[in-house]
Amino acid sequence: MNALHPLPRSVLVCGPARNCARTIRNDVEHLRAATAWIPKVQFLVVESDSSDSTVTTLNELARSWPALQVITLGALRERMPGRTDRIAHARNTCLEALRGDPRYADVDHLIMADLDGMCRDLEPASLRSCWQLAVPWDACTANQGDHYYDVWALRHPVWCPRDVWSDHAALLALFGEPEATQLAIFSRMVHIPRSAAPIEVDSGFGGLALYKRAALDGLRYEGRTADGAPLCEHVALHLAMRARGGRIFIHPGLINARKTKHAGRKKFWRTLRRRVWNGLRGHGWR
Repeated sequence: MNALHPLPRSVLVCGPARNCARTIRNDVEHLRAATAWIPKVQFLVVESDSSDSTVTTLNELARSWPALQVITLGALRERMPGRTDRIAHARNTCLEALRGDPRYADVDHLIMADLDGMCRDLEPASLRSCWQLAVPWDACTANQGDHYYDVWALRHPVWCPRDVWSDHAALLALFGEPEATQLAIFSRMVHIPRSAAPIEVDSGFGGLALYKRAALDGLRYEGRTADGAPLCEHVALHLAMRARGGRIFIHPGLINARKTKHAGRKKFWRTLRRRVWNGLRGHGWR
């Protein structure tokens, strides 16, 4: 056993859900299998604004598996038109349940997951390896097999020090598309080998994050900056965690998806730019 990170005894897996009827059952089953080695695992899914059969599917799952709790928030969009506000509210509902629901009184770790297909490749050994790391983490966030995609949630003093969409807006005025997208977004979607050392960040997510319960005490997600601009909800929580000494790492071995559609777009734009450049230089479309 790693003295830095005693193995978990009780874990809460949670996340928001909206219009994910096609993926929610598989995601819950994959996460359930990936955590099967943990003595006690409970699930909490917070749903809102679905227009498909997400609610029906979740209720069916909850009836067949009592460890799953479903909270439905209804039509949040009517009073929260901002997407980031709604996501932050759903994730905060998870944190409020962790703190106030007696069912979760003994939980020592929380896994926050996206339930839109992003955790389809998570393996038990990959998750367990977090507790084997030699770095003193308060949060471990996921990596992907092709390219790390979640650069909006990312903050790193060198790799990604600012909000990528703010950078995109500034670059768009200078260069237009697709240069602004390539510079601000895709250039930061790098391949991180799963054998690489953990990367300490000020914020990250990648579709899944593992937290020690104490690290979340008193923290909240925020969907907007102080001046009202949309903000990736993970950033506010993570910066607050960092401000009081918490340590957050991207764990390269914590692979939750081998490939993502986001990395596919990266490859598409790279290929298109190369083909256009070769065509202009008379080398053909290769």
